[in-house]
Amino acid sequence: MQTIVLILVLAITVEAIIQYSKTIIEMLEKKQYKTFATQLAAILLSVFICFTAGVDLYTLVGVSFTLPWLGMLLTGIVVSRGSNYTSDFIKRLQSPDIGEIVLEDIVEAADPANKATVHISGVPPNA
Repeated sequence: MQTIVLILVLAITVEAIIQYSKTIIEMLEKKQYKTFATQLAAILLSVFICFTAGVDLYTLVGVSFTLPWLGMLLTGIVVSRGSNYTSDFIKRLQSPDIGEIVLEDIVEAADPANKATVHISGVPPNA
C-alpha cells in the first residue's frame, strides 16, 4: 500500500510541476514579464521560507527522498502556487479514497460505453 501512495504522491507532484511550468512558459511567450517575475519571486520566496522553517509536506505523508532537501524544495514549489492550490494538493494526498478514485478513472477510460458498474465514492476524480 505504501508503494501505491508513493507513486500517487509523486504523480500528483509531477503533474503540478508540469502545469506550473506550462503556465510560466506561456507567460514568457506572451511577453508577460511582470507576471513571470511575480511567479518567479513567489517560487523563490516560498522555497526559501520552506527551507528556513524546515517545512516538508512529503515527510508528513510518509514520503522520504534520498536527498533530504528535495521534499522542502518541492513543498516550496507547491506552496508558491497559493493557498487554494496548496489546500487542494493536500486534500488529494490525504484522500482516503485515493485508490478508488484512480480505479474509477481507469474503468471510465477503459469503458466509454459505460457497460461496467462503477461505485462512485462521492469524491470527484480530480478533487
